[in-house]
Amino acid sequence: MLRSLYISNYALIDQTEVKLEPGFTVITGETGAGKSILLEALGLVLGSRANFNAIRKGQDKSVVEAVFTYKDHTVDQLLREEGLDILDDLIIRRELTRSGRSRAFINDSLVALNVLSVIARRLVDMHGQQENIALQSAGYQLQQLDLYAKNKAVLQQYEQHYTRYRAAQRKLDELKEQVSQVRKDEDYFSFQYSEIKALDPKSDEYEALEEERATLEHAEDIMSALGEVSNTLEGDQYGVISALNSALNQLQRVENYHQSIAELSKRLDSVNIELDDLRREVGGLQSSFESNPNRLEEVRNRLDEYQRLMHKHGVKEVEALIAVQEEYRLKLEGISNFDEEAKALEARIDQLSGAVNAGAEELHERRLKAVKDFEAAMQHQVRKLGMSKAEISMELERLEQLQSMGFDRLEIGFDANGNKHLVALKDSASGGEVARLMLALKSIIAVNDETPTLIFDEVDTGVSGEVAKQIGSLMKTIALNAQIIAVTHLPGVAAKGQHHIKIKKSEEGDAVVSRLHYLKENERVEEIASMFSGAQLNKASLDSAKSLLAEE
Repeated sequence: MLRSLYISNYALIDQTEVKLEPGFTVITGETGAGKSILLEALGLVLGSRANFNAIRKGQDKSVVEAVFTYKDHTVDQLLREEGLDILDDLIIRRELTRSGRSRAFINDSLVALNVLSVIARRLVDMHGQQENIALQSAGYQLQQLDLYAKNKAVLQQYEQHYTRYRAAQRKLDELKEQVSQVRKDEDYFSFQYSEIKALDPKSDEYEALEEERATLEHAEDIMSALGEVSNTLEGDQYGVISALNSALNQLQRVENYHQSIAELSKRLDSVNIELDDLRREVGGLQSSFESNPNRLEEVRNRLDEYQRLMHKHGVKEVEALIAVQEEYRLKLEGISNFDEEAKALEARIDQLSGAVNAGAEELHERRLKAVKDFEAAMQHQVRKLGMSKAEISMELERLEQLQSMGFDRLEIGFDANGNKHLVALKDSASGGEVARLMLALKSIIAVNDETPTLIFDEVDTGVSGEVAKQIGSLMKTIALNAQIIAVTHLPGVAAKGQHHIKIKKSEEGDAVVSRLHYLKENERVEEIASMFSGAQLNKASLDSAKSLLAEE
């Protein structure tokens, strides 16, 4: 239930906190006193669109905060899904700023407005003109029949199957669309993949080919240079090694006569050994080089193919070209997997279709059993609310295609004048009639409706006398199963309330403000009497008020 509502700087309300009780609370006050402002502020914490023009003049910020006590596992589950704290009470707050900023909080954590709305609507059902319009829609009418028929568990199971069924259908449609597009590209993918695969690129090959090409292109220069080196090292007459051997012989001949000469002899011998090793390496390297035009052509062609494909695919490294090849391979592999995936999805859809159709059939049968009793209950209750000749019919139409609530469509026909000319509710009922129909509906399904707080905004418009009493009594009956808050202008309704709040507008200094007053029993007599006679109270109106309050 709604335990309290705090409002600051909203329209005519500077600051107020409304404490609310279980049962039936009525709110009264003169036209323009601020009743609609109170409900508009409450609408903010239910997720309504922000009206920044309502921020009180001279203030930068408006705050509305509602505190709920509740026992609803679904609300707790929604809180967990959003990572929000679960406390003993649920605190919902909206803040509006003059700069046009709106923020929503649940248990002091910032949340998106749609999250706030989903959770708050589990706790409060507000009925004003807009909500009454909902009664005229076929979808809302079917929801109410399901509440009356106690179809909640069956409907939830159906909705789960239907959600999975539609998700699988959408996935299959998307898959088919992808297959259609991919089939168009299959030849292109296959050609690109085959072209790169024919090259068979390797990450370390390109640099090796570049080096080999440079060697083959300059083979003659290399062989000529190595030949010159070999000749310089081992020429018979002027070769370095021959001259070095001669010098070494000279040192070895006299090395025993002086230590320094012996050391020079060793060093020269080491140089001689190194040069001899160098000579052999040069000779071996020289014999390994040869001019090979055919191999050079092969290398050049392969490098050209590397460069062509890298340029074609917009890459600069061989690794990237290999990645392109793998991408095309995966696309082609995916094409071959599409058919298998589509078959698996089709089998899944067939399976889900059976469950969905079975659930829709069960809902249909349960609705058929309940619809005539629902029709009779509605007609009985509406006639008690001042439409003594009203006729109501309910026709359950079976649709060809499954919908989110099965394959049923409920059409409520209505005739207020007993002419047996029943027309669809959306085309036949006036605003006041729809309001009373909504009240009748809520009284019938209150036991099965899990919403803990119901708010009615002047649903008694256009009635008076005995009908007003009936409306009040009906609200009091509904209050046995839910908290009821009703804004009313009628004494017959106000007298049935268990708690009474009056909204009064007054001038305080230079400002006009709305104040809320909790009326005691004697104050209720005067307030209800004023609803009969206006500001001037008289004995007749006071007696009438006392009489109404005394009625059970």
